[in-house]
Amino acid sequence: MAQALASDPNSITALRQTANTNSQAGVKAVAQQFEALLMQQMLKSMRDATPQYDTLSSSPASSMFRSMYDEQIASNMSAHGGVGLADAIVRQISIQQDPSLLKQPWHTPPSLFGKSTLTTKAATAASGAAKDAGDGGNTSSFIDRIGNAAKSASAALGVSPHVLVAQAALETGWGRKPLTDAAGQDTHNLFGVKAGKDWQGKTADVTTTEYVNGVPQKKTETFRAYDSYADAMSDYASIIKKRFSDAVGSGSDAKSYGTALQSKGYATDPSYAGKLALVAARVQKQMAGSGDA
Repeated sequence: MAQALASDPNSITALRQTANTNSQAGVKAVAQQFEALLMQQMLKSMRDATPQYDTLSSSPASSMFRSMYDEQIASNMSAHGGVGLADAIVRQISIQQDPSLLKQPWHTPPSLFGKSTLTTKAATAASGAAKDAGDGGNTSSFIDRIGNAAKSASAALGVSPHVLVAQAALETGWGRKPLTDAAGQDTHNLFGVKAGKDWQGKTADVTTTEYVNGVPQKKTETFRAYDSYADAMSDYASIIKKRFSDAVGSGSDAKSYGTALQSKGYATDPSYAGKLALVAARVQKQMAGSGDA
């Protein structure tokens, strides 16, 4: 439909069919139509404001064809990105249909480094992990599994082990939502780090949910795979020191650590630092009780 003529009388019928079969696609198509109409009016206003000195180009026929040409330009521009109005309309309609999208990033989450990013799957686990921190969720086994690995990364970053364990808990929902490979094996990827072009290690293709203009889309992404949690923590420490140096040396201050990460685009959730501090307090108490803090 995006390649159709702007004056095609069948476009309205096609638009109705799209809306009936795929509501999200219908919303996008209607938004593009609205944006095209606005751009058409803008072009018309510019034409009207331009003096016409050539009487040959001022005939009724030439005016009609010029108007049709402007309509087609507006339609094509809107179908290929436009000026952003269509995306804003889609975002607003999507929020009206599902207010929870207000908590989701408008654009794809920022890159961790190069083409490596944190997965939205991991980010959406944060709310559940923060809730578990206060309702007595079964967290001891998760802490036991990665506690020793966190200690080595702790020394490299100058950040307390319980803070790193808490962050891994946020990213994986206390280990209940691990990244697994095609065979269902754990990749030990505690922080949802994607594999960029410079990554030479093992990888795993995982289907995740990414939010594009507020609309969830299923995508298959390539993530780093590790042999152990210790390897994952070591790689994570290298990333933080390279790209989020302001967070290094935060010690036991989980909120300060989370704020430093958030300020550099690590997380899009505005409550990320607070959630990290909440979970870290729970982890610190448990690790202190077991003598591992």
